[in-house]
Amino acid sequence: MNYELTPTLLPGKIIEVTDLGVKVTLKGRMGIIQVPMRCVITDKQLQVGQTIQVYLSYIQVL
Repeated sequence: MNYELTPTLLPGKIIEVTDLGVKVTLKGRMGIIQVPMRCVITDKQLQVGQTIQVYLSYIQVL
């Protein structure tokens, strides 16, 4: 199967900030993700309630 995977920009909000990473809820009932700090691009101090954007695509099994 050959599909062109096109990332989609999804909005969300930070719901938890720790020393290791952030937990984010995505709008549109897309769920919650938790990522390490090294995956967050910002110059700002992270705080609960901040609006974020994340690019997501489908998972391709190899």
